[in-house]
Amino acid sequence: MEMVPPTHDGEPTLASLIEEQRAAALDQVEAAWQLYISRIEEALAAGWREHLAAALNGRFSEIATTLEDAFAAQLARRTEQLRSSLRAQLADSFNQALRRFRAAESEQEIFDLLIELAGLFCARAALALIQDGARASFTAWRDFTIDSAGLPPVAELPLESAPALLSAVQSRETAIAEKTSSELSEAVAGLFEGVEAGKVILVPVVSREKTVALLCAAQRAPELNPGGLELLAMLAGLALEAKSAQRPQPLAAISRAAAAAPEWPGLSRGDAEFHAAARRFARVQVAEMRLFKSQAVREGRQRQDLYAALKPEIDAAREAFRNSYLNACPTMVDYLHLELVRTLANDDARLLGPEYPGPLV
Repeated sequence: MEMVPPTHDGEPTLASLIEEQRAAALDQVEAAWQLYISRIEEALAAGWREHLAAALNGRFSEIATTLEDAFAAQLARRTEQLRSSLRAQLADSFNQALRRFRAAESEQEIFDLLIELAGLFCARAALALIQDGARASFTAWRDFTIDSAGLPPVAELPLESAPALLSAVQSRETAIAEKTSSELSEAVAGLFEGVEAGKVILVPVVSREKTVALLCAAQRAPELNPGGLELLAMLAGLALEAKSAQRPQPLAAISRAAAAAPEWPGLSRGDAEFHAAARRFARVQVAEMRLFKSQAVREGRQRQDLYAALKPEIDAAREAFRNSYLNACPTMVDYLHLELVRTLANDDARLLGPEYPGPLV
């Protein structure tokens, strides 16, 4: 017979005690879980913005870097395309300018073309012809911003009244002057009233080592680059020299040229023609240096070391002259050396520099 433990009225049974402990444990578990969830919620509420911001910042940083790289690559390609296009356009413009200068039939046409083409590089320009190195006679004036042309209000003035003009004429070098009456004279400064630029570029046109004209120009601010104007003036000077060479020379000039020729008895006509070809070759070589290496020529003259500034060009010209003319004719003269001294060094051999090798013969 089964034995049942005795119970007393009012005392809890074992089952009720176990149930009570189970309920208490469940309540504690629920409380712990609620505490854990609350803490997680607090942590999320406190840091979700920072975490989200960090994630977005990282992502947008990657996007920005990608876009910057793509933009830089596209900009580099576009810049190179523009540079190539500008180089082609500039080369074409100068090629056409050279053709037009060569086709000009008179000196006046050359001067008219010069001030017309100056509009590629300036806002306003005036052209003065130089008389006896002492007076400037203004013959043309152009305002390219409003496409206005005509005779300037100033007709003629002594260069001594315009120190900047006189300096450019005498030095045969480009000058940049303040737009003031003290440097340009009141009349010339008045030609550029209303132009934003505060300076005027003075570019001499040189033919046969003499300043025959002066191009005065003001560029659009803040630009100040005389390179294009200098090249146009050089083309005009070379065209003037070519026209001058085509004109019949007076007997006195012919006599001087004959006196400058080598005085070997019995010089044949063939040798004389070969000497003339050699002189032309020398002039072309030096003219190309002045045309295409104008900056190096200016620097070489200033440093009194033209040979160092133009060594590759001078050495190449010397080698070509030696092979083509000097070795082919026993009576040949080093016309290249004479032209380097006369034209490149302005009749001052010291400007060629200490390293210049000297005449070939």
